[in-house]
Amino acid sequence: MLQSVEALRVAVSGPLMDRCGPMARPLTVEVHGAEVRGLAICPGRVVRYVLDGRNQRFRTIDMLRLTTTKRKPAA
Repeated sequence: MLQSVEALRVAVSGPLMDRCGPMARPLTVEVHGAEVRGLAICPGRVVRYVLDGRNQRFRTIDMLRLTTTKRKPAA
């Protein structure tokens, strides 16, 4: 599965947009055997993704999620 970085970025961007929305952008793309791994930024979160080249399975794991505060100030 050795390809150029731009070809890998294009291959990852489709499933990433399907999973996280149209504003999702891959930050890193790394090849590890038959898998393509990396980090992506989505609105309000940073995710780690894994694209399995054998069966085209795409997985995402939240690394950082921004949330709004649920507490009210004391004063």
